[in-house]
This record gives sequence, structure tokens and C-alpha cells, in this order.
Amino acid sequence: MCNSQDLIPIKQIIPKHSYTGEKWKTYRTNKKYLAIDFSHRCAYCDDSDEFKGKDTYQVEHFAPKNKFPDLEYTYDNLLYACSYCNGAKSNKWVGKTAEENIKNDEGFVNPCSDEYNLHLKRKLTGEIVPVTPLGLYMYKNLKLYLKRHQILYKLKVYSTKIDQLNNVITKKKSDNKTIGKKLLEEELLSHLLKDFYFYTLMLSDNNYI
Repeated sequence: MCNSQDLIPIKQIIPKHSYTGEKWKTYRTNKKYLAIDFSHRCAYCDDSDEFKGKDTYQVEHFAPKNKFPDLEYTYDNLLYACSYCNGAKSNKWVGKTAEENIKNDEGFVNPCSDEYNLHLKRKLTGEIVPVTPLGLYMYKNLKLYLKRHQILYKLKVYSTKIDQLNNVITKKKSDNKTIGKKLLEEELLSHLLKDFYFYTLMLSDNNYI
């Protein structure tokens, strides 16, 4: 476990099911709406589907469908998840009922609750860390230690910064204003692009995604 000081929440936005109570007996329909509700991010690791595409993301059953078949198509029980987290969680469940998702310091906190951020944090470098015993259980059983989660986080950070910087420069040009500190902006953009390339190269060379 890690001290929570100088850490940020693993999830910046807590997802919420828009179609609570619905039962669509098709994963295609469920996935379409889940992707929106979860801001195109994995429910567990918060990785964006921007880099590998939504085709690699899956409909995850929080309470496993093989243990609770009546919940297979219940929208409130469905999550948008990357194949890594979905595969790691698989059919793991500590309780005897669908409501018993935690026993002592074992189990899975519903990622649609504010409580999720109390157990898992993220370093500024992108690495996911547990901060409670229950967080440690989820960290191990969801394999949140995989390097891919850190790299995808940094890719998203850099791509966002690059977009923001380009938008500022474009707006100033469209307003016919002189770009202040042009050299500094160009240097910053250059460094960001180099970092973006570095992490992309790591992904390609090490098959982290």
C-alpha cells in the first residue's frame, strides 16, 4: 500500500448509469450507452479507449453473470471495461448474493460510487497504487499493476496538453494577436511531442497494450 499524500484520485469522473432499471438483451446496445456513461474509460483502471479503440472494450458484469444469471442484462450491473480488467476480474466474487460485494477487506467496490476513489489512487507518473487493504485486494485481482495503465495515462495527459496548447496558439492567430513568448511555446510543444513519441514507442516495443 502507498501513502495517499501527493496522490490523485484514480477516477476524475465517477460514472453514473443513465438507463437505470433497463434490460436490453443485446450487448451491442448496452455497450453503446455504457461507453457514454463511462466517458469512454474503463470502469476499473480509468484507461481511455482513445488509443486502442472501443472495439477492444467490453461489457463487464459487476456481479458475475454465471453466479447471478438474472442480472446478465440488467443495465445497473453492467460496466464499460477494458479487456485487461474484465479478464482479470472474471468471475471473482466474495459474497453469496449480488449485493454482498465486500467481505472484510476483500471484494470489489462498485466503480460507480465515490467510495472507489478512497481505496485506489494514482501517482502523478500515472502508476496506480492501493491505499487501503481493500484497495490492495482490488489492485492485485484486477492486475492494476500492469505497466500499460501507467503508459496509457501519460499518453492521455500529453495528448490533452498538446491539444490545449495548439488551441491556444490557433485562437491567438485567428484573433490576429501577437503570440507572446512564441519560442517558449514552441519549445514546450516540442518537449510534449517528444514525450508523446517516447511513450508511444514504449507501447510498440514492449507490447503493453
